[in-house]
Amino acid sequence: MPCSRTHCSVSAIIYFVVLFAVALVLSSLGTFAGLSRAAFHPLCWGGPVLLSGAVAGMIRARRRGVAVLPPGRMLLWLTLFSLVCAYAFTPTAYSAPLCVHITLMMAAGAMCLSWGLLRQWCFVFWAPFLLWELIQSAAFVQYGTRINSLVLAETLESSWEEALAYISVLNVVLLGVAIAMVWCLCRLIKRMLQAAERVALCNAGMLLCGGSLLFCFPLPGEDFEHELYWPVGELVAIYLNFDEAFHHNIATVRLVESLPSPAEQPSSISTLNGDEGVVLVVHVGESLRADRMSINGYAKDTTPWLRSCRHIINFPQCVSAACDTCQAQIAILTDARRDIYETAPDMVAHTGSVLELFHANGFRLYSFMGIPYNSKLKYDRVIRLLTRCSQQRFNSGSGPWGSVPQIQKVLQENPTANLVFFINNEGSHTPFKYYDHDNPPFTPASSNFQNPAANALPINNAYDNTVHYTDEFFRRVAESLQGRPFVYLYVSDHGEYLGQNGIWGRGGLGESEVSYHETDGCYVGMFVLYSPEFAALHPHFAQALQQMQQKTSTVVAHEHIFHTLLGLFGIKTPHYNPALDLCSPTAQPYAGPHPGADSRP
Repeated sequence: MPCSRTHCSVSAIIYFVVLFAVALVLSSLGTFAGLSRAAFHPLCWGGPVLLSGAVAGMIRARRRGVAVLPPGRMLLWLTLFSLVCAYAFTPTAYSAPLCVHITLMMAAGAMCLSWGLLRQWCFVFWAPFLLWELIQSAAFVQYGTRINSLVLAETLESSWEEALAYISVLNVVLLGVAIAMVWCLCRLIKRMLQAAERVALCNAGMLLCGGSLLFCFPLPGEDFEHELYWPVGELVAIYLNFDEAFHHNIATVRLVESLPSPAEQPSSISTLNGDEGVVLVVHVGESLRADRMSINGYAKDTTPWLRSCRHIINFPQCVSAACDTCQAQIAILTDARRDIYETAPDMVAHTGSVLELFHANGFRLYSFMGIPYNSKLKYDRVIRLLTRCSQQRFNSGSGPWGSVPQIQKVLQENPTANLVFFINNEGSHTPFKYYDHDNPPFTPASSNFQNPAANALPINNAYDNTVHYTDEFFRRVAESLQGRPFVYLYVSDHGEYLGQNGIWGRGGLGESEVSYHETDGCYVGMFVLYSPEFAALHPHFAQALQQMQQKTSTVVAHEHIFHTLLGLFGIKTPHYNPALDLCSPTAQPYAGPHPGADSRP
């Protein structure tokens, strides 16, 4: 028996000598290739500690007469298994092949340590972890994004209809296959490691993990640092992503709750004398890209009614503040600029919703929403805070068209009152189902998000159908307002990736080669409709609309909406900034991140 243990130790020592030599060669090649050696990397201290623990463990095992290390053959099979995992679960294996030894050694070491310490109880960790990694890989292959904190934050807030768009029969089958694969992988880990003694596995695990940290040569900028140390680094990243997702949603609600009402400061309006029947419609749309509107030159006639409008001011280059609905709504309705979490003092919101200023100056606010959501969700809480001065809220579960009768009823009940209608409905939101399915203008159309690249044509047609449907909504609301002085401002909250850059779904969510504001997905639909009665009601209105018309070729953004609404109606308040008022001759164009005119197709 001692001879057998000695043979195991000798073969294991040969294995480690060869492995460390290969790791040293790869690290040296990495240095010559321009990779920076992490001499002061925060994890580097762990290498000597683990290696010292391994030496102490081997000395103790030798004195007790037990196996010092597992058989070299076992370790070799474990290394090959870890190599497969490295290429299956970490993009670093492809983007930084000279660093693959770090992942390989860390993965093999983690398996040895977990089995040595916990035996079969280690599968309480490995089974869900491997299933999560398979889901991540499948998401990356299908949708071009990985699951990060923003994806998790949006998933926690998603409705059932949005989630069901991804729960197809094939995805359920793939989930079953993934569970079966996890079962097989766990059985394989057990078969490889169950014959070795626990002390020997712990020693090997510390040697492998310590070697992984000792030979670490991260990429410049450490962009893929956590992936190099799979699975330990990935486990930390998962925890941080979930923690950030929860805190992101909580922080968004608390931000809006902390904003003081702009009506607390004195304000006045000089363009209206009382109840003159003026209607302001503020419509925050959903997921409508500017380049999918035929009024902006799109080949398919998705907005035939808007194209026929005479009294319209269209902005084909409007940059949305964020790919998150709540962040976009905050940037639209408050004085926030760009990212609402910017640390620069002039970028964050300092006051609440602009709708409260209209309410303070004699307007009655009515809100028209889509499907009613759980009141505990971030979206519902934020939108209720931003529209808290509403006299009444309406929901339309049957789709956007269902709110038109509600709008007509309010108009009939308030024939002379000055009104503000805030509209936020599903529009072109995933799963692209809000259109006339009996008479779809573009076919074939499908909202099948299983392998969207293979279903690109029907998915894009379904999206274009929702734009056409929304155009019909504009027509119905505008016809309901006929005879009254009205102005209708529409702006979408964010864009949508529809296969551009290999990415599908919400623009900017997940890790990809491009960010949201580097693509045309950040350009969203924005326009202003107005009636001749409104333009003739006061000279200021006609002048403001004329100034706005001169800005249609300018790059504008969500940050202009708050101040433009104030400037359009001539509301005087300390919160007004003429540099962001598109009705002002001193208005400045958007200067934040966006693709720029030279990169537009």
